[in-house]
Amino acid sequence: MSSFDLARLWWQQADAKRWSVARIAYRLRGRKEVLLLAAAIGKGEDTVKNLSDAYLLFKLFVLLAWKRKESSESIRKLRRLYPYTRWAVVCRNMRIYEYDLDEAREWLEEFSGGNDAMDNEIQNKHGAPEWERRAGIVYRQAFKLQNDFGVPDGLQSAAVNYVKEFEKWEKRQK
Repeated sequence: MSSFDLARLWWQQADAKRWSVARIAYRLRGRKEVLLLAAAIGKGEDTVKNLSDAYLLFKLFVLLAWKRKESSESIRKLRRLYPYTRWAVVCRNMRIYEYDLDEAREWLEEFSGGNDAMDNEIQNKHGAPEWERRAGIVYRQAFKLQNDFGVPDGLQSAAVNYVKEFEKWEKRQK
């Protein structure tokens, strides 16, 4: 067996074990159990949540295939093609924006960028546009600057004006 064959075998085994851990993460109930699993695998709480979300989406795809009387083998192959983090991003956004499983599969399979880019693209399609999200971030920071100690007068004045303008724009949106 060549070193490349051995590397491929080990990589596939590691990925299969990761999905086994995802199944365990999916079955957890409560934060205490999540923290115990996180400690057991030496990862953070967010990793356990990502594993759980990934497995949830996988399970939903399998159930849909069975409902349609299709084989779930193509879905099982997707697990080998895309990392659990990609599945988690699609699942989390599906929960927020309530798009269907067919669209979720399209995001998983057809988006060619990384996870962050896909997350932003989904938010652009279903949520607020990027400029609006950025304006909200600036608003929160400007709101804090209004009353921070030691802020130069010009910056404080600009923060006050920004907050006022953002709030006016927000009222017009409602």
